This record gives sequence, structure tokens and C-alpha cells, in this order.
Amino acid sequence: MNQDEFKKVLLSHPHCTLGKKGITDEFNAHVRQLLKRYKIIKIKMLKSIATKSNIKSIADQISQATDSHVLDVRGKTIIVSKHQIKKKN
Repeated sequence: MNQDEFKKVLLSHPHCTLGKKGITDEFNAHVRQLLKRYKIIKIKMLKSIATKSNIKSIADQISQATDSHVLDVRGKTIIVSKHQIKKKN
């Protein structure tokens, strides 16, 4: 797990989209499956679910429900990973 993998995911298309149904059991299962396969994934949130005040809390809920770590939150996009990686300063 390194910085290059993080950058690759950051520049790629989202692996999944969080829609208006919100964080459901099916969504969590899908995220777990993607994490098992890719290790780092990018999740995009639709406008209908994401407001400026709750994006961070949604990211935390997803990470807790899927036993993952939030690496980055940019706009309506979050990047989560199975393992914590250290960022270079």
C-alpha cells in the first residue's frame, strides 16, 4: 500500500456511487467486496445525499460499517482503503 496506488485511484473513475437510498446493507456489502478486490476505492456521492455539512459524517459512517479507513474527502468524493497509509508531507 503506497502513495502511487492512492494517486492512481484519485485520478480514476469512481468505483461506486452512493445514491439517494443512502448507506444500506447492500451498499456496505458492495463496498466490502470492492475493498477486498481493489484495496483502495473511490466513492462518489450524489447531490441528493451529500450536503456540505454531512459529507464527513457519511465518510465516517461508511468507514465504520465496512471496517475501512477514510484516506481523503474531496467535494462529494471520498477515498477509502482497507489499510491506513501514511501521507507524505
